[in-house]
Amino acid sequence: MKITEAKGHWALVSGASSGIGREFAMQLAQHGVHVVLVARRKDRLDALAAELRERCNVRICVVAADMTQKGMVGELKERLAREGIRIRVLCNNAAFGRWGRFEETPPELYQEMIELNTTVVMKMCHAFLEDLSSYPTSLVINVSSPASYQPIPYMAVYAASKAFLHSFSMALHGEWKARGVLVQTLVPGPTESEFDATARAYESALTRRGTPGEVVRASLTRLDGRRPVISSAKGTYKQRFFASLFPPSMVIREVGKMFTPPK
Repeated sequence: MKITEAKGHWALVSGASSGIGREFAMQLAQHGVHVVLVARRKDRLDALAAELRERCNVRICVVAADMTQKGMVGELKERLAREGIRIRVLCNNAAFGRWGRFEETPPELYQEMIELNTTVVMKMCHAFLEDLSSYPTSLVINVSSPASYQPIPYMAVYAASKAFLHSFSMALHGEWKARGVLVQTLVPGPTESEFDATARAYESALTRRGTPGEVVRASLTRLDGRRPVISSAKGTYKQRFFASLFPPSMVIREVGKMFTPPK
């Protein structure tokens, strides 16, 4: 698929109020794609919608919602169907993490994290398959993380949730490619966004931050059905090699050193 094929059709971007999600909405609109913006902060979505309508002359639908709430994915699908919106590009970007010792974060927050990072993505793919498969070609972009490649002490739940998403997304690539639905698993490196503030990140071995623009361009310029995983992160080959070949005790110890909280 080429992103130009989606011109005049609809994309849905979750987590569209900031960071990578906002950049996806902007670049898709620049390609003439109408965009459904989904996030919790309505004021930010309204401001982005006004900007995109003026600059790109596309249609924008704003949905301010907490997608972790029970039944919300179904309500979103029903609302878009009533408005005659059929999705050709689905970008599952919304997610959050939390750094630090496992016991210092309430289990309720972890539950919300697992729901948003895994269950909501699964439900969105399930809900919109009928839309996606109604086109000769269509696209799902599931935003993964380098954290998916190994367990990460002090980010235990986030890394585990991204491991689920990564495996699930690649499996769907194998199931849906014959139907003309390209499922891309996107692996961004550390990125300039609000993620670190939300995650309460502290100083670690991760120093360089890329831009959301770099991540989204890597995704939209490599829509090759033979490549289930696209990465804008540096060094993931070495990371995967290390995680798969060295003893688990060594992997856990060395990765833990990178993320140990300050005393």
